[in-house]
Amino acid sequence: MAATSMEKGFLFGCPLAGEVIPISQCSDPTFAQGILGPGVVIQPQDCVVYAPADAIVEFSLSTKHALGMETEAGIKFLIHVGMDTNRLQGKGFEIFVQTGDRVTRGQKVLAFDPAVMADHQCALDTPFVFCNCKEGWEVDLLKTGFVPAGEDLLRLTPLQKTSSS
Repeated sequence: MAATSMEKGFLFGCPLAGEVIPISQCSDPTFAQGILGPGVVIQPQDCVVYAPADAIVEFSLSTKHALGMETEAGIKFLIHVGMDTNRLQGKGFEIFVQTGDRVTRGQKVLAFDPAVMADHQCALDTPFVFCNCKEGWEVDLLKTGFVPAGEDLLRLTPLQKTSSS
């Protein structure tokens, strides 16, 4: 399943199975206020994260709880597993990619142990946000509620610039 670039925008799959809600309902105010960009938050029902689009891994944090990627079209996105998970220092996380890797939509990129997160009182809320799409893009959420991993979730469409003649 290749990342889908369409005349009407770019499609992104759901990075992990779970309940999808608008980012404004995230328990972390930085994400909820859209400071890091538009997107969604997923309450996981599985513990494996998949690439939502063909992309290059821009970074993976040493604490293994977050990945940043960029598509060929220059769309940058972040998947951040859980809240306050940085304090776990990587415990309960496994990353299957490294900075510079090319990934394809549906490729397994990260796994986590929800029991470790629960033991340390870390919420499972997992934001999936577009870091460089605050302006000039329309972000359409295609589904809410339970969404399986890999199913089309978001469409990003560049807004047409109007030119004055």
